[in-house]
Amino acid sequence: MERWKIITVLVLVFVVGLLTGIVGTGVFIKHGAPFSPRGSEGRKAFLMQRLERKLELTAAQKTRVAAIVDRRHDQARERFRRHRQAMHAFMTQGFDEIRRELTHEQQGRLDELQSELEARFKKRGRRFHRPPGN
Repeated sequence: MERWKIITVLVLVFVVGLLTGIVGTGVFIKHGAPFSPRGSEGRKAFLMQRLERKLELTAAQKTRVAAIVDRRHDQARERFRRHRQAMHAFMTQGFDEIRRELTHEQQGRLDELQSELEARFKKRGRRFHRPPGN
């Protein structure tokens, strides 16, 4: 009888750990890490703090490095924006090609599917700090 109690406790501990991991991962994915910097300025400030600490930058270096970080950050945001627009156009072309092969009824269902996917991408885009203008 004692053996079954030990096995039951071990199984319960495993199940509780598994559920905690699942819930924790869901919260992390939905809201992001509670310790991570939020937004554009937060990410730049975090990067600058790390560079200052690891590289022991002088005051003059901090100013020049901060200008580089700002410039490169803006360039990266623009590249991501262009990439997102190109991918949207690519996906739309694919849906248009598929649509030509379908019946009228199937085209309606494809339109619904496309709308669902676009809504999901828009929601995901907000979660990943989409640049303004999109």
